[in-house]
Amino acid sequence: MLALDGGPRLVPEGAVAPWPHIVDDDRKAVLDALDSATPWHWPMRTVQELERAWAEFTGMPYVLAANSGTAALHMAIAAAGVEPGDEVLVPADTFLASASCVLQANAIPVFVDTDIETFAVDPARVEERITDRTRAIVVVDLNGLPADHDALRAIADRHGLTLIEDAAQAHGATYKGRPAGSLGTLSGASLNGSKTLSALGEGGLFATRDEEQYRLARRVLMFGEELPGQSRDYNARIMGWNYRIDVLAAAFARSQLARLPQMSRVREENGAALTARLAQIPGIRPPVVPEDRTHVYFFYPLLVMPEELGLDDIPVPAFRDALAQAVNAEGLGIMRWQPRPVPAQTLFQEQRGYGRGCPWTCGHARPGHTYDPRDHPVAEEICARRLVLGQSFSSLGPPNDTGTMGLFADVFHKVLVEERDALVALARRTADAMG
Repeated sequence: MLALDGGPRLVPEGAVAPWPHIVDDDRKAVLDALDSATPWHWPMRTVQELERAWAEFTGMPYVLAANSGTAALHMAIAAAGVEPGDEVLVPADTFLASASCVLQANAIPVFVDTDIETFAVDPARVEERITDRTRAIVVVDLNGLPADHDALRAIADRHGLTLIEDAAQAHGATYKGRPAGSLGTLSGASLNGSKTLSALGEGGLFATRDEEQYRLARRVLMFGEELPGQSRDYNARIMGWNYRIDVLAAAFARSQLARLPQMSRVREENGAALTARLAQIPGIRPPVVPEDRTHVYFFYPLLVMPEELGLDDIPVPAFRDALAQAVNAEGLGIMRWQPRPVPAQTLFQEQRGYGRGCPWTCGHARPGHTYDPRDHPVAEEICARRLVLGQSFSSLGPPNDTGTMGLFADVFHKVLVEERDALVALARRTADAMG
């Protein structure tokens, strides 16, 4: 019997360890940073240690730690020389920050549809969106899987565009042996507490190979001023922000980074074990991992496929919501993530922006920008069918192991195979309630 109908839940309380995985070294690192943070000064030694460690890990020589991944992406957009009215290509299926960082530069996001296999931007759809205003492409390594960077690099080089990697969800993943965070001309990554490299609170990392881009990003990070380390003249050269990272967050992230390769291997093993089991269960499609890259499963995305069960008369949203309700009742956390493509969000539908329609109406942008979600049918399909495991509620990270993944798979087998009739009945009731 489904737990939803009064049966016993399959996943006992406390059986799944939360993320991030905190050990004594992390606690010591934060306490040491606390002791060394007075008197206050900038840049903090701990922050510089994190920047050097990420530079070594990625091979990107110039790194800045910021207070969020969103800040790091804004720094990347600015460092790429994107100006008001310029256009930047962005995946239609991603988190808002991949696009809002473009708006922060008073530039215009132009959305590109998604690859159904990898959930990343589809290289085959990129060139049709390029105009004489296009300056850069934001490439998102969504869910923990790198995009097809070589194909996208070839397009960018052919059109003289800057490739900006949004590696917010993919620390520790690789593409053709190269680490996420090093795959673009510049990159931004998040250290949000949920991420595969966590600062426990908030944080971000900007990286580049170009010293001038580093200098521009540093101005954005710190009030538009020149580099700290020189005598500050308190003279803003450009519009800048206060994007400095908290020293305790930096210390925690630096400690976690020392174990990132080990933690990434665990995630890869867990994901492979879970996929091997779920591939045998009809009604869901587990993620695909191309042979030339690795996946670290910030999210483990599933697409619901009621058609595989002969349920063509049940709408996908009803089946999706019923499955999520049943799985959660069994003690395994699953949820929707990004229920609509980014261009379908109110910000882009109403185009209020900063007020009075800026940046779309401020005189620099090409007139006539509109955002029709139907231009991105694959992204719409993914958003309608997607459920995700991951983060704290069902982490694939350590100390969870392949035994834990077996428990995850048992839940889906129970709900979709053993108790399929009960799930179908629930889906029909859900459909009726949806009208």
